[in-house]
Amino acid sequence: MKKQLKKAKINIEIELNENNIAENISWLASDSGQDYIDSKSMILSMWDGEKKEALSIDIWTKDMTVQEMKFFTFQILLKMNEVIKKSTGDEKLVSEMRKFIKKLGIMMDVLKK
Repeated sequence: MKKQLKKAKINIEIELNENNIAENISWLASDSGQDYIDSKSMILSMWDGEKKEALSIDIWTKDMTVQEMKFFTFQILLKMNEVIKKSTGDEKLVSEMRKFIKKLGIMMDVLKK
């Protein structure tokens, strides 16, 4: 007998203006116990195992500032480095990535020298 798997859903709603520019982004996870959460930007990446390529959706609202986008991107890179550490355990790669992220953070005015 096959074990019944639990299912969870993530709903993403994007309100677009007449020019198809995002006005509002909100999301809801079925397991969160919360109502929709508003967001100014999102990046969703999925792995196509058959084609061996990443698929992604990146959207930001018209009121997100450039500085907010830089900080958002910086935080995503930090998170990606955590994923590399968890998934590969490659400490040398993680260390080099951390150096790169720090350098980029300084260039983006997210970190101070």
